[in-house]
Amino acid sequence: MNRLRLLLAATAALTALLLQATLVAPLSQPLAISLPAVLVACVAMVDGAGTGLAFGFVVGLLSDLGSAHPAGVLALAWMCVGLFCGTIATQHSLWRDAVAAGFACGAATLAATLLLVVVGSGGATAFGAVVDSVPAAIGDAGLALALVPITRAFLRSERLRAPHPVFTDLAVSATYD
Repeated sequence: MNRLRLLLAATAALTALLLQATLVAPLSQPLAISLPAVLVACVAMVDGAGTGLAFGFVVGLLSDLGSAHPAGVLALAWMCVGLFCGTIATQHSLWRDAVAAGFACGAATLAATLLLVVVGSGGATAFGAVVDSVPAAIGDAGLALALVPITRAFLRSERLRAPHPVFTDLAVSATYD
């Protein structure tokens, strides 16, 4: 990974968290639509499960540390989003990837909310989590429709790729006794 790619990842994560806090969450108030979770899913679909797992953990932990609920809940949920989306990514169909991202983010939101219910944090209810999970997944899929092509374009850019050495001469040496 080169420095520019790392800088882009940090910038994208912080921008997604800020947009979530100032724009997405207030506009989708009764639903738990999550721009950072969708970003994790999109990055995982382009770069694979390992990158999705690591990026999901970092973005989830940053989000956890900036909230009132126990740390680690979103980090665990978004790690699973990165792993799932990186494993099933097709990169051929925008619709299929957006639906997969919406499903994964909706399932992660449901799991995180149920985990918060179990630990007794934040006034979350199991009934509210189950009822709101389908509309939230649809909202996440709508965000993914816009974010998947943008993420693909950025991460497939030659400027952001790590340089691969090209060997033109093959050095072969053999000694025979």
